[in-house]
Amino acid sequence: MKKLFLFDVDGTIAESGQKINKDIAELLNNYFKNSKTEIGIVGGGKLDRILWQTEDVRFNHYFSECGCVYNKLVTDNNKLVNNNNHSPLSLNNSLNLIYEKNIREHSLYNDINILIKLALKFLSDVDYTLTGNFIDLRTGIIYISLIGLNANEDERNYFKELDEKLNYRKRLLDILQNKALDLNIYNKIHIVYGGSVGIAIYPSEHDKKQIMNHINHNDYSEIHYFGDKYLQDGNDYLLLHHEFVIGHKVYNVSDTYKILKNLLNK
Repeated sequence: MKKLFLFDVDGTIAESGQKINKDIAELLNNYFKNSKTEIGIVGGGKLDRILWQTEDVRFNHYFSECGCVYNKLVTDNNKLVNNNNHSPLSLNNSLNLIYEKNIREHSLYNDINILIKLALKFLSDVDYTLTGNFIDLRTGIIYISLIGLNANEDERNYFKELDEKLNYRKRLLDILQNKALDLNIYNKIHIVYGGSVGIAIYPSEHDKKQIMNHINHNDYSEIHYFGDKYLQDGNDYLLLHHEFVIGHKVYNVSDTYKILKNLLNK
């Protein structure tokens, strides 16, 4: 029976906002090229960004936006649905959209908008330089970048160092969670760390664990998941602890490589 290996992106197989680590890409390509084992992505970002970051590897499953959008790799030209310019897939392959969830249609959307406005107020008072475009309204989740979505690599690294000292993300996380308590929606939504410079907000049923509703665990002898946001306020936590998943908590990209290499050499 085949195995399934699933991976978060930023901080797990790629540095924040960068392309997949070359050593991990080589390991995946060499091992899985002729293997019955399947591999997949479970990331918080949009599909086009994930495809750009992971273009050196073809995955069987692409769960983007914490699993709110699921595309599956197929080899049938008649099912070519992804025409994004970032896609590394050739015309002999395609991504077939299996499902998507739209946060705009959720009953909590108005309450979530209150949280977004509160986040913008927080950002208006910070004492570091901002780069613009802080709120990313994705199909299934809301992503708040505390440095700004237009930030380059140096600016992102600058914020990460600053955040380690002054806890900007933790402060905003606490503010939003307290407001969620006031709105009586604390148990209905997740406000968690996403990526290395942001916070994600989404209804509780939009969490990464939702992908297990669309994967038949009986089809696999083992399901592995690698994620670096493994604490309870991270977006990998629930999937890492799912009853049918062997979770691997990683601290960085190098950690992922070491753990994965050891698993594949057994």
